[in-house]
Amino acid sequence: MNRLAANCANQKDNKPGVQMALHASSRWLGGFLLALSLGACVTNPSKDENTADVAVEKKAVRLSQTPRGAMISSDERILFDTGKSVVKPDGEIFLDRVAVILKEKTKANVIVEGHTDNVGSAQANLLLSQARAAAVKQGFLTRGLKDARIQTQGFGMTNPVAENTTADGRQSNRRTEIIVLGESMDKLGGASLADRLSEGLDRFLKKAGETAGSIYDKVKSTVNKL
Repeated sequence: MNRLAANCANQKDNKPGVQMALHASSRWLGGFLLALSLGACVTNPSKDENTADVAVEKKAVRLSQTPRGAMISSDERILFDTGKSVVKPDGEIFLDRVAVILKEKTKANVIVEGHTDNVGSAQANLLLSQARAAAVKQGFLTRGLKDARIQTQGFGMTNPVAENTTADGRQSNRRTEIIVLGESMDKLGGASLADRLSEGLDRFLKKAGETAGSIYDKVKSTVNKL
């Protein structure tokens, strides 16, 4: 993987070099390319030299007030691996924290919504978003929340919050949202709740320079120029 990344970097503006990297990735990274075709969530690097500083400033969890109620939005890197719908061990920590809030601070019903970027087919993204929302619901059920309180819905790529033309935009669109229906942010814990839910989890946002993302953006750029 490192040799492939180095090859792509050395062939920055050379189309044959990138084509060779793509060919190699077909042999070495079959799983990665399959994940892309399934609408996987690949983390891509910013081209800005201050990438690390920008990533640190992002929040793993965000809390906002919407017309439907208080919304807890999680960066997908906390909960799931690329193209997967199984909650990661660190994602379980996030679910532990949210479940406590839902049990102790409110009796309101909840809807869990899954969203993806536009990489891959619409159907694959829809299925992935549905599976992820269902996985979060199951996590809440195992933590003692009642089934009747929780609905799920997957939107796939149909409800973006940013442009899918940039790595940062696609990352923003890959998210899981937990809406506490009819509830206020203040009752759940106020603006500081997002910081408490994020504690120790922001480290995932520093991974925006993963090699897989670099390969994806380079190949896509080259294909567009052909």
